[in-house]
Amino acid sequence: MKSEFSVEGMMCAACASHVEGAVRRLAGVQDVSVSLLTNTMTVTHEITEEEIAAAVSRAGYPTKPFTQNGSGESAAVQALLAPKKDTRRALVRTLIAAALALLLFIICMGHMVGMPLPSFMHPAHAPIVYLSVQAVLALAVILLHFGYFRRGFAALLRRSPSMDTLVALGSAAAFIHGCATLLLVILGKLDGHAHVYFEAAAMILALVGVGKLLEGKQKDKTADAVRALSALSPKKTTVLTEDGREITVDTDSLTVGASIVLRAGERVPSDGTVISGHGTADESALTGESLPIDKKAGDTLVAGSIIADGSLLLRAERVGTNTSLAESVRMVAEAASGKAPIARMADRVAAVFVPCVLLVALLSFALFAIFTHDLALALAHGVSVLVISCPCALGLATPTAIMAATGRAAELGILIKSAESLETLGRVRAVAFDKTGTLTTGEMSLFDYELSSGVTLDEAAPLLYALEAPSSHPIGRALALHFREYAGKEAEDFSVIEGKGVYAKIDGRKCMAGNLTLFRDDLELDLDHLMPAFERMTSAGATPLFLSVGVRVLGVFAVSDTLREESPEAVEKLHRMKIASAMLTGDHEGAAHHMGARASISDVRAALTPEGKAAEVRALKEQYGTVCMVGDGINDALPLVSSDVSMAVGAGTDVAAASADVILRRSSPSDAVTAIRLGRAALRNIRQNLFWALVYNALCIPVAAGVLYPLGISLSPMLAALCMSLSSLFVVTNALRLKRFK
Repeated sequence: MKSEFSVEGMMCAACASHVEGAVRRLAGVQDVSVSLLTNTMTVTHEITEEEIAAAVSRAGYPTKPFTQNGSGESAAVQALLAPKKDTRRALVRTLIAAALALLLFIICMGHMVGMPLPSFMHPAHAPIVYLSVQAVLALAVILLHFGYFRRGFAALLRRSPSMDTLVALGSAAAFIHGCATLLLVILGKLDGHAHVYFEAAAMILALVGVGKLLEGKQKDKTADAVRALSALSPKKTTVLTEDGREITVDTDSLTVGASIVLRAGERVPSDGTVISGHGTADESALTGESLPIDKKAGDTLVAGSIIADGSLLLRAERVGTNTSLAESVRMVAEAASGKAPIARMADRVAAVFVPCVLLVALLSFALFAIFTHDLALALAHGVSVLVISCPCALGLATPTAIMAATGRAAELGILIKSAESLETLGRVRAVAFDKTGTLTTGEMSLFDYELSSGVTLDEAAPLLYALEAPSSHPIGRALALHFREYAGKEAEDFSVIEGKGVYAKIDGRKCMAGNLTLFRDDLELDLDHLMPAFERMTSAGATPLFLSVGVRVLGVFAVSDTLREESPEAVEKLHRMKIASAMLTGDHEGAAHHMGARASISDVRAALTPEGKAAEVRALKEQYGTVCMVGDGINDALPLVSSDVSMAVGAGTDVAAASADVILRRSSPSDAVTAIRLGRAALRNIRQNLFWALVYNALCIPVAAGVLYPLGISLSPMLAALCMSLSSLFVVTNALRLKRFK
């Protein structure tokens, strides 16, 4: 079974690694994923939830099984939508600590640059007062940020040190050294010029605190897409009662089958079908479609849309957490709380990072103490190593980028189900398209026609419309729709000739429309003059239909599936991105190759069963590497699962959507290209973040340890703390660039 947990106290990648390790060691746990971004954990297990929570709590991170809050949303969704606790208090505490640290810095360093100090605390005249004031200010900052010490030393005692441990050890070492020096000055063992690091003890905490505050605000921005999507659902809605009254109810209380009254300017509270009325709906927030769409009886509406004008009566069919809007929110949140394969390298580094940093800091301190005999200098380098190390950047490198990318994708009408899917999109080298309903609209339209000699369209079209208007066959509907302007004649005694065509009397004359079998084999009519046109149409993949009055054949009309306007452009974009394309279809060779040519696809594989499509997907994987399959129907479920990453168009079946990793709400092939481009951008962003986090530590830790000290280059603890804070801030800010993806 799979369970979700809320985890408290995680501050960095090392924390997340310790939590994951504590769970993985339990017998009966198959898989575990910990999200530093949402402070949640998902576990697949065969043991009780209480055993898992107890193991993590023993590791020092209070944990409890996730409980629903009544909304039915997952732990990740609730974590991202929950109001931040004690934000104002944390801000005030951080600002006071920063002000005190700045005052301490001025007292320590001001006189060196000519800033006057009162004579009663001047280091030359009153060294004890001078050092005591520093100690008091440093102690005040420590008390304001005491959480670092409480969490840090507790983690150290549990043998699972974290970022808090590094900060606490660095600040505590500087403060204890200062207090010891002050005591020796009071006892007369040292003069007033002894070097202390009270300002470092305070500035470390102040800078890390400010950095964490800014980092938290930037991290919070990554969840803007989730909050924006969630806010699209109205709190109240108007429903029509059985006795015809309009009443206002909470949206959460809506039930399937309710009749919802919608007017211009109102948001749609549920997915459903329009019962009556006419209007236009703005679905841009969900699909990225900029133009309002006309809606009438029989059309569908999705939750979160805005009625631009008109008024409609909607029958609710999917409510609450089952709406398309709720599904969008859930997918974005769960993708953000998941873990991409590329993040596993950072996890392995984070598992050993803090212990290694502690060892380097101790080694630096020992070497400087032994070779320089300067305890203060040794302490400065040891503290610098502790505070410059940044496991936070490692932990945030991947989830912030994934959150920003999946959120932006949702705004463009693209739902990405997992972090792994997003990463795989960035590696796609070939795309296999289904034909019907994916590259095409899945709806028939007039392809071509040829009239017999002496017959005009004004003579044939009214008869064809009258014959096909009563028909429910897709071919008949397509012809009736195309020739609707010729409506006027009435069909009598209408009947369907199963599998062959239709018959009716029009103006007292026997009229027929049907296929070759009906006209040549059954009716034995002369079709020789129309056969060249018939063969031309069939070779192009169209379906021809003959029209006759009595024994006179008026012409042949052909219909075919309609290519989406954006399909050729989407394929051309893929080719410019050096991505191969192929079309997999169950249609016969003629229809497939004709449509492939129109869509600019040369690799056409036709007459395929679902198993055959899956086999072709596997062949493409062997040929190109990472393959994406785009489809819409039940027969696409197998090839969708067989691909590395799959997309289902939004107008497709539920089976296809359930089998796919990505859902394209607008059913547009262009959105498949956008999803791949966004995957590439996200993968590039993650690599940049990981590169920065790893290289930053690889370069800065040796410098802080004193490797360049013989060249006169070293880092003070304060500068080290500033670098550490800026590192995490850089990673989060870089990830936020994905929110501007176009």
